[in-house]
Amino acid sequence: MKILVVDDTEAVLLLISRFVEALGHMAVIARDGAEAVQVWRQERPDLVLMDMMMPVLSGPEAAMAIKNEAGESWVPVVFVTGVGEENRLAEAIERGGDDYINKPVNFRVLEAKLKAFDRTLELNRKVREQSSKLADYYDRAEEEKRVVRHLMEQMVNAERLYDPLLEYWLTPAESLSGDLIAAARTPGQSLYILLADGIGHGLTAALNVLPLTQPFYSMTEKGYSISDILTEMNNKVRQVLPVGRFVAVVLIAIDEVNGWVDVWNGGMPGVQLVGIDGQSQHVWKSAHLPLGIVPTEAMDVIPERHYFSAPGTVIAYSDGLIEARNPLGEPFGIQRLMDVVATYPPAERMALVKRRLTEHLDNVPHHDDISLVMAHCGLPQRALPIHSAPSAADPMRFQELAESRWRYSLNLGAQQLQHINTVPFMMNFINKVIGPGESQSDVFLILTELFVNALDHGVLGLDSSLKREPEGIEQYLTERARRLAMLQQGHVEIDLTGMWLDGQDYLRIIVKDSGHGFDWPGWLTNDLSTAGGLSGRGIALIRALCDMLQYRGTGNEVHAYYRVRSKKP
Repeated sequence: MKILVVDDTEAVLLLISRFVEALGHMAVIARDGAEAVQVWRQERPDLVLMDMMMPVLSGPEAAMAIKNEAGESWVPVVFVTGVGEENRLAEAIERGGDDYINKPVNFRVLEAKLKAFDRTLELNRKVREQSSKLADYYDRAEEEKRVVRHLMEQMVNAERLYDPLLEYWLTPAESLSGDLIAAARTPGQSLYILLADGIGHGLTAALNVLPLTQPFYSMTEKGYSISDILTEMNNKVRQVLPVGRFVAVVLIAIDEVNGWVDVWNGGMPGVQLVGIDGQSQHVWKSAHLPLGIVPTEAMDVIPERHYFSAPGTVIAYSDGLIEARNPLGEPFGIQRLMDVVATYPPAERMALVKRRLTEHLDNVPHHDDISLVMAHCGLPQRALPIHSAPSAADPMRFQELAESRWRYSLNLGAQQLQHINTVPFMMNFINKVIGPGESQSDVFLILTELFVNALDHGVLGLDSSLKREPEGIEQYLTERARRLAMLQQGHVEIDLTGMWLDGQDYLRIIVKDSGHGFDWPGWLTNDLSTAGGLSGRGIALIRALCDMLQYRGTGNEVHAYYRVRSKKP
């Protein structure tokens, strides 16, 4: 150790400094309190042996000055004193001293005290080193969290969560959330919602859910089904995350046009559809394993579909909500959540759930991430345009007078129909041609309905009346998957042409299939006001969106003319 020895008596100063050096320490000296402070500033000794009664500055005054300048660094000060009054010694120690030794000095005791302080200083140095390392680790961890938080904000794209039909709440147990909420609209304006819960919470759990965002947004924007999105997300999770990591997921699709909700629940609490009165209308329980556990080819990615006939709210949440415990250890539970839903109108439910949970926790922190989604469905939608353009009403005018600007054709055989997601594939091209706007949504709906009709009813020979039976939609989808998997022959041709007529852009869509056709004249008399049930709405929807819809032959060829809306500035 480097030891500062301070005494105004030369003999004592010399005696103590020589003894300190004999013990193997380095001694520096000062002859009064003011000089002691100056020497300390220059030498920064590890310990100070200080006389109490000195000129200029007394020992206690010098000790206070040294302690103030040392700040958080610990510099032990031992008073070497002949003062016998205990009160003065106690006061000196309170003002900055750490110990004392009486004069005449007992060198055996002084040696023991120096050894004790040496051990304590070494321990103090180790503590400070560990503290510095912890501070560096904390700074690095905070920087990593900041980067991950920024990355999550960019990848989650919070702006898309501000959908008029969507309410959400996410509160992490730590600074980063292992729960993920994402939402986006398809080109056909169906609302897709992703709720994911990674293992644990904090940074590790947050990294678990990040691989889901890119396939969710990119594939939703292109109009892929949630089955396709699930397939890609499972591949991504198994590719990116370490073995043993998985993500519980709920994927929801709400189609207002056709009046249905698709839900795929893999390891999450049950998803509820409740009416305006708060009564449960349907529950989607977890029927699948979380993503990342089994290979994609072993997964069942078919969602469960439910048709709604009245306004309602789809409610999904992570287990952190219902498992949040109060000081007595009682979980919040599903019943408290549903009591709020059943008692209050839709506009008040989210705020009241937050309030009830806060009251339940009673200042006890929740130990898991909490997320809650409320998506409203069955509310009035925008009116579909009813086109009327006398100059374009005659298909002969298009053949004789329209200027063809571009053309895009596909001929899909049995193998392509089984494996190609045709509509999203074609929309990649169409979106670049017609640009952003409501026309993208209209074209997606038209193309989807025409292609699905050609494939399902033309090539596969499915009867849409099956949907009207109890449990008919599930039977319909099961039979569709079976027939498509066994398809050996058949084809669908799609021809898209951009046309210019009378100062307007038009898109002509021609779809042909290898089926036997259908009794199309009867279907063309229906419109959206008369088409009901779970079948018959497709043709009515296309007629509402297009200027002209024309079936030819037996009905296995259809021509649709859509007037492209001018882009808003």
